[in-house]
Amino acid sequence: FLYDYNDEELQGLAQSVQSLSAKCKDMYIVFNNNSGGHAANNAKRLLELLHIEYEQLSPKQLNFFEGDL
Repeated sequence: FLYDYNDEELQGLAQSVQSLSAKCKDMYIVFNNNSGGHAANNAKRLLELLHIEYEQLSPKQLNFFEGDL
């Protein structure tokens, strides 16, 4: 699972997520490419592509991946 998605792959995933979101109530996406530490950056980039911003997260959550991306 040592893999880092490129931007083109993440854009394709974002399009699929947007398409599927109209058909479901809740959606969860998990990146399991963790042995190289890529999962957090890939997830953060996907959030950017989907224009998702979370509010009122605790400082621990906001700083968990500090320095990444």
